[in-house]
Amino acid sequence: MSRNVAYDDALRRGILTEASERMRDAGPEGLSLRSLATSQGTSTTAVYTMFGGKNGLLAAVGADADSELAAAQRQVLGGRGPLEDLRMLARAYRLWAVSNPGLYDLVIRERHTPHDALLEVVDALVDEGIFRNAPIVDVASSVWASLHGIVALEIAAWPGAPSSETYFEMQVTAVMRSWLLDASAADRLSDSRAG
Repeated sequence: MSRNVAYDDALRRGILTEASERMRDAGPEGLSLRSLATSQGTSTTAVYTMFGGKNGLLAAVGADADSELAAAQRQVLGGRGPLEDLRMLARAYRLWAVSNPGLYDLVIRERHTPHDALLEVVDALVDEGIFRNAPIVDVASSVWASLHGIVALEIAAWPGAPSSETYFEMQVTAVMRSWLLDASAADRLSDSRAG
């Protein structure tokens, strides 16, 4: 019988869930594999067998966190038009990131392209002639880079500051305005900001 039989999906999920909770705020630096394994009634051998060690565990936690962030963004989409969808998606991105700074750090280490929800909204904005005609990935990457920059500053430099949300909204408006096709779209942008 294989020595791995005791390491089942329930144990794997338990280790992942506990690791995620421990890293939600603090990130991976203080994560002790021994303490984590003990909390799940196992040894560090289980972590090495199932995940290949700490780096493999961090990658698995990061993948779960990335899915969680993507789901948080997707939940806010729909029915209001692409400008408002983009603003709502940006807000959901910020809320998830500042609520989970340690996990956000893991996501950003591994993610190199925008999430599908952002690509879809940008595609609609370009298709409807609201944003300038440019490659969708380029536009979405520009928006994402701007979101990440302002969110990373909030987490590192302005945690809990009342002005953080104001700065965020200003940045979202600025990046959206930079891609607008014409002045009539700018009026629609002002309307969407009020939402």
